[in-house]
Amino acid sequence: MIQQLVAAQLQCNKRSFSDQPKVTPWPLGADPQSRDARQQRFAHFTELAIISVQEIVDFAKQVPGFLQLGREDQIALLKASTIEIMLLETARRYNHETECITFLKDFTYSKDDFHRAGLQVEFINPIFEFSRAMRRLGLDDAEYALLIAINIFSADRPNVQEPSRVEALQQPYVEALLSYTRIKRPQDQLRFPRMLMKLVSLRTLSSVHSEQVFALRLQDKKLPPLLSEIWDVHE
Repeated sequence: MIQQLVAAQLQCNKRSFSDQPKVTPWPLGADPQSRDARQQRFAHFTELAIISVQEIVDFAKQVPGFLQLGREDQIALLKASTIEIMLLETARRYNHETECITFLKDFTYSKDDFHRAGLQVEFINPIFEFSRAMRRLGLDDAEYALLIAINIFSADRPNVQEPSRVEALQQPYVEALLSYTRIKRPQDQLRFPRMLMKLVSLRTLSSVHSEQVFALRLQDKKLPPLLSEIWDVHE
């Protein structure tokens, strides 16, 4: 099961790399405060977010058990978990030496870049703090894949019709992560609970993200249809 999850993630990542040329270029050389430059940076980030959402949906479909759920529950789980998985993937791409985050192999961003793209400091700082904390844990590909699967199958999400079924599907991934961490680092008995606590932190970050989306609307920055749909943004 673990090998299947890791292979699915690698496959989805490779597909995402092919979308790199389609992303609006980050403006270089132009007046950084010009309206066009600000719009271009925002478009650049939203297009990266779309690629990430598509990658998450592709991965979820390959997670054993997900397609056994009814369509309503699939949608409910994806809508609720997508931003949290995006934040996990962001943390995975964090470089503690440069304090930057890299997407699609070649796109690297500092805190300032996130701010220039239109995100608020109140959202940016927690992203980087979470990324640093995840870096200290030192998760490998298998642990990230299992943690994401556990996150997807969260039975307490809004509008889930069959929570007991979702919980039953989550349990094997929880047990697999526990077994894996005990084998990998038997001396670190707190590693497993620390990882699960990161899922609690993600709930808080998800709330901050909702505030960020609301702030973007106040700035009259329109999200693309896919992001509006997945994050329940109603114009």
